Amino acid sequence: MLKLTQYLVLLAIGLCSASPLGIAQPATFENNVLSIPQVATLINGEALYYNDIQLAADSERNFTLLAAQQSTLVSVENVLVNVAESLPVQVSLSVKGNKSVPCVDLQTPAIFTNEFTFTVALAETNLGPAESCIAVLDPFETTIPLDITGLNSGIYTVNVNGVESSFSL
Repeated sequence: MLKLTQYLVLLAIGLCSASPLGIAQPATFENNVLSIPQVATLINGEALYYNDIQLAADSERNFTLLAAQQSTLVSVENVLVNVAESLPVQVSLSVKGNKSVPCVDLQTPAIFTNEFTFTVALAETNLGPAESCIAVLDPFETTIPLDITGLNSGIYTVNVNGVESSFSL
């Protein structure tokens, strides 16, 4: 558990400082508790998304996971890659799918890159404990820009919640 916790902390720090999309709220450290609004991680190639992570620090600077709420990844039906023939070249994804219910929103996508592969975790917000919602799928369409700055020419694979597409630079 400690190893996963340390991994989540490193990912959260990376997401807060290096993500091209960023997050709305920074991580905070108060009263020996590190609070992280959102974290996405890849574990054995599987994208996972968490909200409201609470980590307690001990005197030896180790962290213990107090709480984390896993978010549901949305169901993706189609991923279309758009390559704008401009200078500089710009790449974005048009993603279509379904949220589990109409009462949730899409969260900021988390984008991981590894050589010639982009993995995108696209999650939905969670209902509050006192909220209820009609159980019907809610279609969505969204556009996700990809940062291709400094990438080499080649064929790239994009995976959004298990649905793949590709493009070439």
